[in-house]
Amino acid sequence: MSTGPIISDLQKINPSSIIELFTLETTLALHGSSQTYRFHNCTSLNNQGDVVWAGNSYIKLPIQAEGFAYQRGQLPRPTLTVSNALGTITAILLNVNAVTVGNDLTGATVTRIRTLARYLDNINFPVTTTTSTSTTTIADPADAETVTYTVTVANVGGVNIFLLNGVNNPVITMKRGSTYIFDQSDSSNSGHPLRIKQNSGASYSTGVTVAGTQGSAGSSVTFQPPYPDAPSDLRYYCTVHGNAMGNTITMNNPNTTTQTTTTTSTQQVNNLGTPDPTAEFPREVYKIDRKASENREVVTFELAAVFDLAGIRAPKRQCTRADFPSIGTFIA
Repeated sequence: MSTGPIISDLQKINPSSIIELFTLETTLALHGSSQTYRFHNCTSLNNQGDVVWAGNSYIKLPIQAEGFAYQRGQLPRPTLTVSNALGTITAILLNVNAVTVGNDLTGATVTRIRTLARYLDNINFPVTTTTSTSTTTIADPADAETVTYTVTVANVGGVNIFLLNGVNNPVITMKRGSTYIFDQSDSSNSGHPLRIKQNSGASYSTGVTVAGTQGSAGSSVTFQPPYPDAPSDLRYYCTVHGNAMGNTITMNNPNTTTQTTTTTSTQQVNNLGTPDPTAEFPREVYKIDRKASENREVVTFELAAVFDLAGIRAPKRQCTRADFPSIGTFIA
């Protein structure tokens, strides 16, 4: 429990509403079971359902609490009048009295908890929807192309070379964002895997998909140079025979277009402050002394401080004239 944030907030011109919460705790010895019931009085927050604070849910139940003020020399004996319209309290009383006849929740602990609306959990507040829009430049799909090269291998002057659609080791031109298929199904490709690399020698595999074994039916290398990141210094080559088989790739940019993306997110946020499960006024703890009345509408309980029920006087030891005869005597 921390009262510091509460004190600071109350010093502001417009502090948030005080939220009044109650817990009712029964014990196994007196009431047959140890249970904690949580209620809120529906008056401090415009909320038609439960109030959630510190992860605990307090159900909506109209409560009229009176007499909590301290009187000089006397502990308060407040009354708690609770709505019984739904039979909630009667049901609790029936369960307790079935174990301890006539107990009527006598001895149960009632705790009054007060915090501020600014410290309630986010779930208490309306769902807010946030929409954001972003625009990205992309390769225009209408400008994309799909090109297939039939690859064969020939020996020219004692040197193996790739033929693409019958042309010896041609320089080929590609557009970023398009698709290029190197069909290596012809048996002459056996032992000559075609791949992509940079002129520096570094293998380049982004956008590259290899299917099957070169020289076999269905074997291919598909290259989709990414837009806009595909480098300009690429070439196709044979991983076994190096640059002698293959040539450079001239890389161009395609026509572009813009793509608009809209993102919608929903969340619940405390729009009065920041949830704090420790920020509260000092708790007030009482015991139910007796059930004062009960009808279909309300049940009224009289509460007493723990000291009061135990017959303890504060201060516990009192100084009287019998102990100190000089009390009240003036010495000239």
